[in-house]
Amino acid sequence: MENIPKRTKKEDWESFIEICSTDEEKIKREKGKLSREHMKLPHTSGRLGCVRIEEELIKESPDGTVTRTHVFVATHTSKDGSCPFLELRPSLDEIKRLVSLDPYLGEKDLDNDPVAKVIGRDGKGRVRGLGTGVTKTVVHASAPYIKIVEEEKRKRESTDENVKLVMQRLDEETRARKILAEKLEGYAPEFENTSPQPSMINVFDKAKLFREATQLLYKMREAGVVPDTVSYLLLSLKTIILNIPHQLQEVQPHLWKY
Repeated sequence: MENIPKRTKKEDWESFIEICSTDEEKIKREKGKLSREHMKLPHTSGRLGCVRIEEELIKESPDGTVTRTHVFVATHTSKDGSCPFLELRPSLDEIKRLVSLDPYLGEKDLDNDPVAKVIGRDGKGRVRGLGTGVTKTVVHASAPYIKIVEEEKRKRESTDENVKLVMQRLDEETRARKILAEKLEGYAPEFENTSPQPSMINVFDKAKLFREATQLLYKMREAGVVPDTVSYLLLSLKTIILNIPHQLQEVQPHLWKY
């Protein structure tokens, strides 16, 4: 009674001692020790079990897939990768050797994967390395549904990637519009007709500015800017140049000399 764990009430500890001191519990503990000693494939999963360890392996896997071979090796080795059981080391070394020779061997069916080749095929009612209650029937029945889930996951990831690309393209389009709008704001004062009788030289200057702005738009189109964006900016440019004097029509044949 002196070794009461921390955060444990005295009355709870006394009740636990009484339960463990019964003859029935003593017999269970002795049977458990004998079973552990005669275990042919001792494991290191502890209280976690195969299912929890498999979930952790899936999280660590780059593609989210884990085979029975991965789970079997993980549940029979320590965290540093070594096997604490002398009788099991040769089998684990052989499994690892087969996987190194053929990395896709672990993806084969339960009767032909590395575990089956080294340890032996599983009989009815159990599958080694997948936890209590898992049978071949359960594994085969769930396989199609697992493939469906994996396919849906890939589709969702592909959709998310497409959304990112669309948003990136929209950002580029917005920046392109902003840049051209700033350019056009610089051209606008030049296009304004402030003189009632503009000179011929002033008309030529405006024509050159118009040509430069138009060339900028076509360069944007060649650079991959969305066609709708170019059309929008061309319309904006036409609106601005409405103030160019009518003399521009007279000098149009000479425009491309400049």
